[in-house]
Amino acid sequence: MCLILIDVMVFLFATMITLPFLAWYIVYIITVKWTKRKGKAIRLAADSSTILFIGSVHFLANAIWGESFFWIIIIIILLIAAIFTILHYRSREEVEFVKLMKGIWRFNFFLFFTAYFLLAFYGLTSYLFSAFLA
Repeated sequence: MCLILIDVMVFLFATMITLPFLAWYIVYIITVKWTKRKGKAIRLAADSSTILFIGSVHFLANAIWGESFFWIIIIIILLIAAIFTILHYRSREEVEFVKLMKGIWRFNFFLFFTAYFLLAFYGLTSYLFSAFLA
């Protein structure tokens, strides 16, 4: 019984990493049904699926180029955090930590959401070109 549960958990995790927009959509639908507020649902879905998009970008880049870009991804996230912190401090003269973290996290969602689809498109087209032209 325990092995079946582990297999199910591994399958769900692999699916969410492979198809993070599916996780985003599921969270969005559940939140809209629960709260009846689409804006809140979009924000909650983005906040909860950001880590999946970051992981997906890592695994897609690894599949396409055969190398791990994990440290580059971490450096990009830290640079974004540093830039947002500086801009936030300059505009408000005080750092509001919660607002700052929300801004950083949501910008990372936008960045890695875009990167996910660009890498998926690049990977698919390069595979098709190599399959049909080689």
